Amino acid sequence: MNLVKLDWHDAVAIISLNRPDAANAISIEFAEALRGVAQEIAGEGRARAVLLRAEGKMFSGGGDVGAMLTKKAELDKDAYGAFFQSLVNGFHEAVRALRAIEAPLIAAVNGTAAGGGMSLALACDLVLASPKAKFVPAYPGIGLSTDGGMSWSLPRIVGPKKAMQLLIENRPIGADEALQLGLVSNLLDETDFDTAALARVEAIARLPRKAIAGIRKLIEDSAGVSLERQLEMELMTIGRLATAPDALEGLDAFAARRAPLFTD
Repeated sequence: MNLVKLDWHDAVAIISLNRPDAANAISIEFAEALRGVAQEIAGEGRARAVLLRAEGKMFSGGGDVGAMLTKKAELDKDAYGAFFQSLVNGFHEAVRALRAIEAPLIAAVNGTAAGGGMSLALACDLVLASPKAKFVPAYPGIGLSTDGGMSWSLPRIVGPKKAMQLLIENRPIGADEALQLGLVSNLLDETDFDTAALARVEAIARLPRKAIAGIRKLIEDSAGVSLERQLEMELMTIGRLATAPDALEGLDAFAARRAPLFTD
């Protein structure tokens, strides 16, 4: 069985976490499969949007605690430490590979995203959720700090103090609260969630891909820089995009009062 599946719907790449019997837990093999799929999408270069979803009742329960317990039972502290480093490194490589795809990355959460599963969802550009979605930091509950980029993404979304509060409290965050906090971009009807999520992502796929990638990069690099530096980066980015086919098409479509057809 493929731990991570890849399907295509026109220009939308659909990544499905496919370990439902284990709550889509992140093992070394699972992380490797996710990285491989992300690299395949990036290599093909035809994705205009990427949908990250999950099979089963949970988006992901986070790190594979069963594998951790099995390795811990060997009573070799050094071997366990090496195993844990390998697991986290593999997960981080998967996150890097996903973020390296030059297309908007959208998570569809229709269940619980805990620990690394929450990190994975927050690593996406947008998060679509059903009313039954829940987000659980989880890490402090088993004596661990965050991984998967949560200590980077969560403070950027809710602010440092709120991020610290959510991690300390380590409680489930329901869909409505997640929407209010900004963890979730949109709530979709649970009845036909997958269809509704795909429709949203298809609409995003019609946007100018390189412009969206430029906006993502500007937002990522904005923290900690001066306004003057940000203005310089905006000038360089918009100047590069201005003569690209999509920007020229956008101007023509605006002048003709028609919908643009972006293809770049």
